[in-house]
Amino acid sequence: MKKNLLFLMVDQMHGQVLDENNPCLTPNLDKLAKRGVKFNKAHTANPVCSPARASIMTGLLPHNHGVTTVTHTVDKDQSNLRTEKEHWAQRLKNDGYNTAYFGKWHVERTNKLEDFGWDTYSLQDATSASLGGSPWGKGKIAKFNEANKKHKDSIDKSKPHLFIDNPPGYKTTPFYGISTLDTNERVLGLVSNKAQEFLNAEKGDQPWACFVSVIEPHDPFISTKKFYDMYENIDLKLPKSFNDDFNDKPNIYKRGKKVFEKMTEQDHIESIRNYYAMITEIDYEYGKIIDLLEEKGELDNTLIIFTSDHGEALASHGIYAKNLAAFEEIYRIPMIISGPDIKKEKVSEDLVSSMDLCPTILDLLESEEIKNIDSISFKNILCTDEVNTIDKCFAEYDGTRLQLKQRVLWYKNLKYIFNGFDFDELYDLEADPNELINVIDSGNYQKDKKEIIKLYWDELKKNGDHTIYNLDNNPVMKIIEFGPNE
Repeated sequence: MKKNLLFLMVDQMHGQVLDENNPCLTPNLDKLAKRGVKFNKAHTANPVCSPARASIMTGLLPHNHGVTTVTHTVDKDQSNLRTEKEHWAQRLKNDGYNTAYFGKWHVERTNKLEDFGWDTYSLQDATSASLGGSPWGKGKIAKFNEANKKHKDSIDKSKPHLFIDNPPGYKTTPFYGISTLDTNERVLGLVSNKAQEFLNAEKGDQPWACFVSVIEPHDPFISTKKFYDMYENIDLKLPKSFNDDFNDKPNIYKRGKKVFEKMTEQDHIESIRNYYAMITEIDYEYGKIIDLLEEKGELDNTLIIFTSDHGEALASHGIYAKNLAAFEEIYRIPMIISGPDIKKEKVSEDLVSSMDLCPTILDLLESEEIKNIDSISFKNILCTDEVNTIDKCFAEYDGTRLQLKQRVLWYKNLKYIFNGFDFDELYDLEADPNELINVIDSGNYQKDKKEIIKLYWDELKKNGDHTIYNLDNNPVMKIIEFGPNE
């Protein structure tokens, strides 16, 4: 009997939320973690939506699958998915799976999911005029988009809220607040209900794969009062890195921080409170989906994956969102996997990547592998007692709107950040988990720096990142202190 797959995706949730002693309330995700493996050091392949999601689907780094930035910020002939690249859903469909996708897609711009292995789909962010053979129809897209707009317009002005109006001359941006809408009127509720309809539908003996993707807890941080009120008596604090002066970090980080300089301490606390409340609301809805599987007797035969496309700074170092910096709050993502043959109550410190989910899914569901990809299956970590077998992880970023080439390499306790726009960064995450001290020029870390830069060049060569690797004929671009031939 083939296993089913339930993939639960969120947008812009950082992995710190699931850390022990974090005040965010996630009872259903905690319960899911007890049924499977929770990863404490999972990282995204890219810190923005489209590239990260395309990497999850293809197992490739962005420069290899072609989507290097979010698709709606560039012209139609830019950042296009290379359609010859295979997706794991195509493999499952070929194996006889009934495949369904609900919510935010944002992998590529055609929104024709039938081309990528999905039989049934209903999208939150679709812009195409046709959905091919989907039974859900264009009206469902309109309803999703209407709900998305209502979500952003729903801030209750009689309750704590904030609109960012700094610097002057830009449009005012909603930032946090309490919604006047109920969950079922928001995209979260609509997507959750569609997924439950699919799971309740008669499918006979056919195995299924269902992908559920919501826009929350992406900014603006607008929560519903029911979940906001759950944090009334919980003491929320600013991140330990909040007052970072950025004196040892690239100057553009300071420029980005100025946007939030008018916010009061209470504004920052309210932002965190609404963000956590949104996550608790997600937890509640995803809990209903998991409970439905249990009621139907399908839970024990279903592989469940919970993760996010990327993280959220959430006042760490005094900034929000992503786009500029490479801090752990932005790159480290939540990841929980449970299901048949997977160990229970296991916590992994392995440095896995979100793009590794592609080969891992195919491995776990015994489907044909996709060859020549940048990722590896970590099935052994899930299904055996193996621990700490993956000690290296790599991510890349080419900027969104602002073209800032950045490459990130984690190796054991070290984190090296190549910044093509300024000086590099090196952090010892064991000694300095809050990334307050950039040790790139520290005498105590020169041996470590040389080792990790060598690994960095090896990684670029292996994954074919020729835009950076082949700089021999461009003298002014030889900005790292030693090259790949050292």
